[in-house]
This record gives sequence, C-alpha cells and structure tokens, in this order.
Amino acid sequence: MSIAGIILCAGKSTRMKSARSKVLHSVCGKPLCHWVIEKALQVCDGPIVVVVGFQADEVQKNIEGRFGARILFAQQKEQKGTADAVFTGLGALPDFHGTLLVMYGDTPALDVEKLSELCKNQHKSNCKVALLTTQHFFAADSGYGRIVRQKDGSIAKIVEEIDASEEEKKINEVNVGVYAFDADFLRQIPLKLKPSNKKNELYLTDAIALAKTHAPVVSIEIPYHESIGVNDRSDLARIEYCLYQQIVERWMLAGVTFSDSAHICVEAEVRLGQDILLEPGVQLRGKTLIANNVTIGTGSILRDTIVEEGAVIHPYSICENAHIGRNAQVGPFARLRPNSILEENAKIGNFVETKNTRFRKGSKANHLAYIGDAEVGEASNVGAGTITCNYDGFGKHKTILGDRVFIGSNSTLVAPLTIGNGAYVAAGSTVTKDVADNTLAIGRGRQENKAGYASRLRDRLKKRKETDC
Repeated sequence: MSIAGIILCAGKSTRMKSARSKVLHSVCGKPLCHWVIEKALQVCDGPIVVVVGFQADEVQKNIEGRFGARILFAQQKEQKGTADAVFTGLGALPDFHGTLLVMYGDTPALDVEKLSELCKNQHKSNCKVALLTTQHFFAADSGYGRIVRQKDGSIAKIVEEIDASEEEKKINEVNVGVYAFDADFLRQIPLKLKPSNKKNELYLTDAIALAKTHAPVVSIEIPYHESIGVNDRSDLARIEYCLYQQIVERWMLAGVTFSDSAHICVEAEVRLGQDILLEPGVQLRGKTLIANNVTIGTGSILRDTIVEEGAVIHPYSICENAHIGRNAQVGPFARLRPNSILEENAKIGNFVETKNTRFRKGSKANHLAYIGDAEVGEASNVGAGTITCNYDGFGKHKTILGDRVFIGSNSTLVAPLTIGNGAYVAAGSTVTKDVADNTLAIGRGRQENKAGYASRLRDRLKKRKETDC
C-alpha cells in the first residue's frame, strides 16, 4: 500500500484577524503546519504536497526552511473551496496511484496511529474514501460540517453548517476534515462537483455522496481534543493548552518532576533528561536541552539553551542561546544572553548579566555585574558592581581574564583588555591598560581627607538651599 499526502495551507482565515497566514501561527513553539507535516511524514511513504495560496511565498519559504526538498508545493491562485484546493494538489501527483491522505494545515493534535489506521481501512475495505469524525456536543454555530447518516448507520453525506437545516445543525457528530481517498477515484470527480452551496465554492465534502455510490464510506471516530482545528485565536489557545498537557504528561512519564504542571511551559522541541525538577512558572522554549539531575527554579525562562547534569538555575533567571555546564549555578535574577558559556562549577549570581562570554571552570560573578564579550579564566572571581566596557559606540571589544584573577567590587574594565593569571584588581578601579601575571592594578583617584571640613560643607549647602527658597 502506497500513501501520499495533500495538506491544505492556502486559506486566508479572516477570523484570525491577522496579516500573517494562519498556518504560520505558532503553537507550543512551532508553526501549526509543521505539526501536521511532521505527522504526514510519519504516515506517508509517498510524496507530500502542500497546497499554498494566501501568502504563498512566505508559507512555502517557511516550510522549505524546516523540511527542505521532502515537500512538494502547489499553488491555489483563487480560493474556490476545499475541493478545488485538493484538485490543485492532486495535479502535482500525476503518476500516483494509491491512498491519498488529505489534511488541513491547522489541525496539529491529530494522532499518528489514527491517521495510519484511517489509511489502512481505506485500502483494506476498497472504499473510495475513509474519514475521521468526532462528537462535538456544542456543535451549534461551531462551523463544523455535520455527518448525516442513513437508518442503517452508514454515512449518507456531509452538510456544511452554512448549508445545514435547523434539524441538521442539531447533529453532534461532525466532520474533522481528514480523509483517506482512493487517488484514482478522486481524479474522476472534478467535473461531477458543482458549486451549488451558498458560498458558490467546491466543497470536498460533496465528494462523499459520490463516493458512497461505489462503496460505503468508512469512518473512524476520534476524541474531540485531537480534532480541534484553528479558526481563530480562541481555538489557538485551546489547542495549545491541549498540546502542552500532552507534552507535560509525556515528560512526567519519562522521569521529570513538574511541581505545578498547569503553570509550566515546555515547548515541543525541548528535550529533557531524568530526575529534573521544574518549579512553578518555568518556561522551556525552542530547542532547549536539559540533562539529568537539574533543578530549574520558579519563573525561569530558558530558550535554545543547553544545561548539563547537576546544574541549578535559581528562580527568575533568563537564559537564551546559552550553555550551562555541569554543576554550574545561575541566579536568582540572572540573565544569560546569547553565547554565554559556563563551564563546570561556574557561578553567575543575582542580577548578573552576561553576553558572548565564557566563564571557565570554577569561576564566578556573584552579584550585580555586566560581563560582555569576555573570557574569564579558571577559578577567577568577578566582584559586585563590575562591568566590562565592551562597546565604544562603533564596535565591540574583548576582555580577557586569566586564571585565578580577582576583580574587586565596583571595577570598570575598559576593553580591549587582558588581565594575566593571578592578577588582582583593587576595588573601585578603572582599568584601561593590560595587567601582567601576578600584578596588582589600582586605577582610582587619590583620596584626600580634610579634617573638620564636613560641618563647613553642611553649613554652606544649608545656606544655598535657604537662598534658593
């Protein structure tokens, strides 16, 4: 049995109230259409065609960027209905004979096993079409097509809501919009369909009535949450909630502890080890990778970040495109910007920000510092209030600290700058010249103490204030 796919991504979807194609809206970290295409790739052994229309170039570019040459494209230049879209896709498969899986690009929660079963049922029963249905007990004004059955229980037709009678609108069994067609049958019916509905479009559902004249239509009922298609932002929120719950359930079964699963966000492409503790409000986004025995504290947000075994991310830390080494510590209230690398046992403490910086093994910046475009050697200490002056208004410059360097509090390191192994920078220094190994650098103004002058200064300031008043 050979299975090809057609995925419909041409619609404008005015109900989204968006200038962007609906299928490019993100759910759990990736576009809606990516979810559907990934599932089609698991089911289909033949080619997959994505039908584009609204914002065709943007949709095609996005899909090609993720899936490359594995996907074919067909453009529906005028949106004349779902049947016209499928026939457009079928035109890209002139030599295909087998089962054709048809899906919408906005139904991300479909189950791969059910899709495979649908295609197998179509092939084994030799029917012209098999389809998925679901029970929607709030179907009135939902936009779903109703499944109309004959007295013997077989499917007679599908009626779109806009064309349904009041009695038909009371039907709770609805069409999901996923079909397994016999490809040769589908090629024969374009001239048999007429735009007889109120919107003057060609509906794919009209093919069901034609198919049943050859053989009974096969159906599989699936749970409603798997069938949700996205028509507006309310649907988008609903399906995202369902998918997040599936993701959380999968990781809990794999050995991850969620201390408050309803308020933790783990996106689809995140990968987790075992014995991880995720506290309330944690967000793991993008291609974040967390190894075993890691704790991530309340309110922390990690995007495209690698965390090695035994590391601790304390509450309310933000890490983006960072690499956190084995047994390292971050936060609380720390920010690791792109290309921040912490080696084993390194520590970035509260209100410390790093960017394009490597902290080597055992080095630390415990409080209130900005370290950007820097290399910090092993076992070095960066004191509170320290900043690297890495930008001169035109370009970025690098600060290099050797091993076992001590930077006193409130120091200003003006790049480009190299501070050698074992060097010591006195607190409050502004350092503009390189510091050799094992050297003490003091870069601050000379202090002068004037005995008795404090009271004279207060009197002078007091008189100035009175005069101003």
